[in-house]
Amino acid sequence: MIMDKILISVVTVCLNAEKDIECTINSILEQDLAGFEYLIKDGGSGDMTVRIAEGYMDRFNAKGISFRVISGKDDGLYDAMNKATAASSGEWIMFINAGDALFDESVLSRISSEITDDADVIYGNAVLADDGHYKLLRAGNTGLFKNCNPICHQASITRRDVVGKLGFDTGYEIAADFDLFLRIFLSGEKRFKKTGDALCIYPLNGVSSNSVLKREREFDISRRRNGLKRVCLPKMQILKIVCTDIIRKLAVKLLGAGFYSGKRGWYPDKNEAVRAGECDV
Repeated sequence: MIMDKILISVVTVCLNAEKDIECTINSILEQDLAGFEYLIKDGGSGDMTVRIAEGYMDRFNAKGISFRVISGKDDGLYDAMNKATAASSGEWIMFINAGDALFDESVLSRISSEITDDADVIYGNAVLADDGHYKLLRAGNTGLFKNCNPICHQASITRRDVVGKLGFDTGYEIAADFDLFLRIFLSGEKRFKKTGDALCIYPLNGVSSNSVLKREREFDISRRRNGLKRVCLPKMQILKIVCTDIIRKLAVKLLGAGFYSGKRGWYPDKNEAVRAGECDV
C-alpha cells in the first residue's frame, strides 16, 4: 500500500471543552505524518471552545494539514460521532476526545505503517494519566469481548466505511464505541489487528464509580443484545469491577501521592510507564 495515499481522519467530538481542547489539538498538530485531516465536531459550545480551536487554523495550514471545525447542535456524543464520520474524508478514522492526547508526535506515522489490506480495525495500548503519573493499559485480544473491553477506542483506527455502515448506536450513553467494536467482531467479516504500540494518553479525571457502573451495565446490555455468550456471571463481574474502582479511589485518598508508585504500575514519566508495563507481563 502506498503510504502517501493513506489518509487518516482524526476526529475530536466536544462540548464546552475550553479547559481541555488545547492539549488535544496540540498533540494532533505535532504529528509528523503528512496527508491526514483533523476534524473537530463541536456540539454548540457556549464557552470559548470553538474560538480556541479556530485560533489554530493558520498553524495547521502551515503544516499542510486539513483542519476543520464544525459546530452545531447534536443529539449527544454518539450522534456527534456519526455526524463527524459522515463529514470526514479519510479512508481510516480515529476518535480522540477533548482532554485526551496522542502519545507522541509519531503515533499516526507508526499506526499508518500497520495498515494492510486485510485489516479493518487496528488498535494498540493506551496510557492512563492521573495526578501527574502514568500507567500502561495494555490492549486485549478480541476474544475477551465476552468479559471485558479489550479496545480503548482512542487507541484505535477503523476503516471509515465500516464505521459509516454500522454507525454508533445512540441509545447508549457511554458504551456505543464498545458496542460498535463488538458488532464488527461478531460480524465475522471484519478483521482486527493488535499492535504493541502506545497510541494515546487517557486521563482518568476522577471518573465516578457511578459512571463505571453505568459503563459496565451498558457493556452487558450490548453483549446480550448481540447474543454473546458469557463465561462468568455478569452481575458478579460488574460488582467486582465497581468494587475494585471504589477501593482504588479510597486508596488514593488514604495514601495520597504515595499511591502512585512503580509497585502499582504508576510512573512520573510516560515513557518509563510504557517500558515498565511492557516488561510486566
